[in-house]
Order: sequence, then structure tokens, then C-alpha cells
Amino acid sequence: MPHRLGSTSDEKIIMAISTHWIKYVLPTIIFTIIFAASTMFFIVSGAVADNSPLIAIVILFAGMILMYLVVHWFFHKLLSEAMEDIIVTTKRVIWIKESLFQIDDVRQIPLTNIQGVETLKHGPLQTILRYGSLWFDTGGTTTTDQNAIMTQVPHPNNVAREINTIIRQNL
Repeated sequence: MPHRLGSTSDEKIIMAISTHWIKYVLPTIIFTIIFAASTMFFIVSGAVADNSPLIAIVILFAGMILMYLVVHWFFHKLLSEAMEDIIVTTKRVIWIKESLFQIDDVRQIPLTNIQGVETLKHGPLQTILRYGSLWFDTGGTTTTDQNAIMTQVPHPNNVAREINTIIRQNL
């Protein structure tokens, strides 16, 4: 039976945060490039309309389909990311990876299983934008074990400090 937070439980939510906003950058760049390309299809269609109307219609239709697909893909991406991803309670750490109709992963580690939390920041981008990864040492995990790594955590040092404080308080 799954553990539930409720009024009778002594488990309390300490923090609920979303992953870093950097997750929106790549989809936005892809959207901008493809949207600009589909707009160029409209311009090219208008330019060739006088000489060959059939080709202009095909190009216009291709631009409309491309624009329709990229707008819906981008909307789907934004809806998939708009939720709390990381939840820290007095008893466990929960992180959620979800994408509409595709992924629904929930991973959790009881605080009693965690021996330590380390932060990983690689490169100037993660240092400047203050995001990184958390690695949960449960005694049998390595720093490459994907089930023990939480990525794109904003201010990972603060989150790790908070989790380590809760672990020490529960000892």
C-alpha cells in the first residue's frame, strides 16, 4: 500500500520545488527555429504564387502543417513541465518526471536510507545559473547511478543542506 501524506500522518512537506528553468531553453530555441522556418515557407509561397500557383499551394500547405505541429509540440512541452518536480518531506525525498501521455515516473528515497547528499555542478553555465544535480548516497549507489541522481535542481547546495539537516534531526 503506498504511503500517503494525510492529516493523521506525522510526515510534513518541507519543500516543494520545480526543476530549474533551464529545461525550457532548448525547447524554446527549437520552437523559434522551426516557427521561423515555417514563416519562411509562407513568404516563399507568396513569392512563387504568380509563376507557379500549384507549387505555391504545396509550399503554403507544408508551412501550415509545420507551424501547426511545432505550436502543438511546444504547448505540449510547456504543459508537461508545469508542475512541482521535487518534494522533500520529513520522511522522504520524492522527485517526479512527467510528460503528458509519455512518461510518469515517481522516484522516492526514504530519509532513513540516505547516508549523505552531494551536489554536482559541471561547467560555467551551471555555476552561473546556479543549478546542478543532487546525488543521494544510500550506501550502494555510485555517482553514475541514474536512480540516485536528481538533475536540474535549482540552488542544489541549499537543497542538499536542507535534506542533510532533516536527516541529522531524524537520527
